Amino acid sequence: MYEHMNKIPLLDHDSKIPLHKQVEELLRELIKHPDFKDGELFPKEVDLAKRWGISRNTLRQAIAILVNEKLLVRKKGSGTRVSQNRITTNLNNWMSFTHEMEDMGLEFKNLSLHAEMVPATAKIAKHLQINEGDEVLLLQRTRSIDDSPMVYFESYFHPRIGLSIDENFETPLYEILGNKYNVVPVYSQEELKAIAAGKRIAGLLKIEKEQPVLERKRVVLDTARKPIEYNICYYRNDWFTYTIEIKRTI
Repeated sequence: MYEHMNKIPLLDHDSKIPLHKQVEELLRELIKHPDFKDGELFPKEVDLAKRWGISRNTLRQAIAILVNEKLLVRKKGSGTRVSQNRITTNLNNWMSFTHEMEDMGLEFKNLSLHAEMVPATAKIAKHLQINEGDEVLLLQRTRSIDDSPMVYFESYFHPRIGLSIDENFETPLYEILGNKYNVVPVYSQEELKAIAAGKRIAGLLKIEKEQPVLERKRVVLDTARKPIEYNICYYRNDWFTYTIEIKRTI
């Protein structure tokens, strides 16, 4: 039996909230507990059911929801484990990476940050609708919630904005654009695919070469649909997943 079972909160059997809903919420709280870090074995169903005074069917109903959400992994014969943590970001709406992560209660920091002026390649020029060879600001950042790289960003900014390499890029980018340059990102054209990490990206993310990563290419536009930024992101696939909701036209 899990040695701290007596510390797990009890259910309110007199509440109007259905028991399986109460169980679901308590399980969500247990998943966050340090005792159940990534991959740790969860308390046995029989012990949880006894602690909460419920049937195992009621417990399984709640567990099934969390398994479906990939928060728990249940395997016959070996019990239920907490899934390896992944950060899920939504493609239906978008905001700055910093603010999106803050909304999830995650505080990201820059592990590396470099800004320089570079001539636009043909591809960059096409996305920013400028001439090849025009000078653009390139911002490169490796970011994480700890000391192990989780995501690498390369951002190229349209020269009309006037961004300088002397900006304080520890501040969220879109705050700089809005507050200092009156440029408001409104639209995002995105392309997302899985790729095998090359030597350079593998080195930046401290992973093995050829390991799968999520590559996200984004062209950010202002209210007039003029390009502001061309951004390429490489996400470690053991830390990030993407979700998208599609509504069928009836």
